[in-house]
Amino acid sequence: MKNGRPTEINGVAAMSLEVTDATSGAYTFYVATEGRPYLLKVVYKDAEMDTTTSFSAFDEPLHVHPPDQAKVLDLSGTG
Repeated sequence: MKNGRPTEINGVAAMSLEVTDATSGAYTFYVATEGRPYLLKVVYKDAEMDTTTSFSAFDEPLHVHPPDQAKVLDLSGTG
């Protein structure tokens, strides 16, 4: 891993950290440099794929509820 350059992600000051693996692709992690060092974004690149995952709403409540029973599939008899 090596330090990249200071940057800004959605208005938040960040530092990039670069990880390259000889057998796969390269990751760039963007970590907040102000306040808590939250992971803001991850970029992955290789010869076949280029993906970006962004993170936000830290310290916000996460409300998870089971789906309505009418929307649940019963696959118990399929396998």
